[in-house]
Amino acid sequence: MSMPLKLMIVTVALGLTTACATPPPRGAPPNYYTTGGALMGAAAGAAVGHAIDPTGGALTGALGGALIGGAVGNQMDYQNQEIASQQRQIRRMRRYRYDDSGPPPGYYRRYGPPPAYYDAPPPY
Repeated sequence: MSMPLKLMIVTVALGLTTACATPPPRGAPPNYYTTGGALMGAAAGAAVGHAIDPTGGALTGALGGALIGGAVGNQMDYQNQEIASQQRQIRRMRRYRYDDSGPPPGYYRRYGPPPAYYDAPPPY
C-alpha cells in the first residue's frame, strides 16, 4: 500500500471514531466537549502527523489537532448551553401558561378587568 492510501485510511478511521461523541452526563463541567475535542483532536493529529513525517510530525499534528478539536468542542458546548437555556425558558413559559391565549395569572388583580369594548366590536 502506498503512503497516501495509508494516510487516507488512518484519517477516515480517526475521523469516524471522533465523531461519535455522546451527550454529556448530568453535572458535567461547562467545557465538557471542549476538553474531549482537544484530547481526541490531539490524538488524531499526532497519529496523522507521525504518518506524514515520523521525525517531528507527531508534535505538529498533535498541536494542530488539539486546536481544531478544541474549537469544534467549544462550538458544541456553546450550542449545548443555548439549547439548555431555551429548554428552561420553554418550561418556565409552560409553567405560567404563556402559550395560552389569556393573560398570565394574577394579571386582572393588578390591572383590573379589561374595558367592555375588548369583548365585542363597537357598533357601526
